[in-house]
Amino acid sequence: MTHPSHNNQKSLDLRAPSVIINKGAGKTEASSSEIETIFKRHNMRAPNIHVVDPADLGDSFKTVSNDGTDLLIILGGDGTCKSGAEVARRLDIPLVALPGGTMNMLPKALYGTDNYAEALNVALSSSQFRWQAAGNINGEYFYCGAHIGDPTIISDARESMREGDVIEAAKHVPEIIKSISEGDPFKVRVDGEIFDRRSNGLFLSCPFMTRSATRPDAFELASAPRLSMMELAGIGMMALASDWRNSADIRVIQAQTIDIESQGKIDVLLDGEATSFDCPVKISLEPKGVRVLAPEQMHA
Repeated sequence: MTHPSHNNQKSLDLRAPSVIINKGAGKTEASSSEIETIFKRHNMRAPNIHVVDPADLGDSFKTVSNDGTDLLIILGGDGTCKSGAEVARRLDIPLVALPGGTMNMLPKALYGTDNYAEALNVALSSSQFRWQAAGNINGEYFYCGAHIGDPTIISDARESMREGDVIEAAKHVPEIIKSISEGDPFKVRVDGEIFDRRSNGLFLSCPFMTRSATRPDAFELASAPRLSMMELAGIGMMALASDWRNSADIRVIQAQTIDIESQGKIDVLLDGEATSFDCPVKISLEPKGVRVLAPEQMHA
């Protein structure tokens, strides 16, 4: 089915908006009636609303791919928003990503809030679509960030810290120590130049996904070298789980392309979802990642 193509200059003209709510997300307080009320408040056509279990998300994406949907609104965690962005990109229709998970990186970057009703109001108050940058890793897109290599366990600790579960975060400390001090290093090129031969962990943030990732045309790249026990002690485990970028042992730069050479497969977290890629790995920033209904770029 052919869907209308929109550009940054086109005013809002929507005839078939669709909302998909993932009931399995961390926050499921969203109600169909409130969403309908918000659309009515903005004098917009009532959307088709699909409230689904995680196992049924695929069926909902098939439905919106064939029913003429011209605006896809997705409510869920970062992984669900990534899946919705992939569908919107494929159909060439704009996306609204609403917060329904724990971290909500993409919704907060787009709308400056982790309240789904406030985010929807901000989205529907926008009169034009714009492009949101995305990362491309060996042909697969990501919209928030990527954690690459052995120390991906850091993400589990950070998630526990964000939820206020310090005890659970502390349980990850032995794994973090082992993955960073013993993990296999890989060679990294950044924008064509050798960047690091010791790193066994890279942490990429798409533009505006963190407060320090402020360039619209570049990733924030943090490199975690294969540190000794002495260096790890200097960083401190709680800093490693939360504000580890502030350590002098962590190198942070802006980058547009990253090439990684290693043996076999490499573990990756894309927008919080675990996967792996065959090496070599090529990563680039795509300025036209997905079209969104959102105001001009906001900080996370």
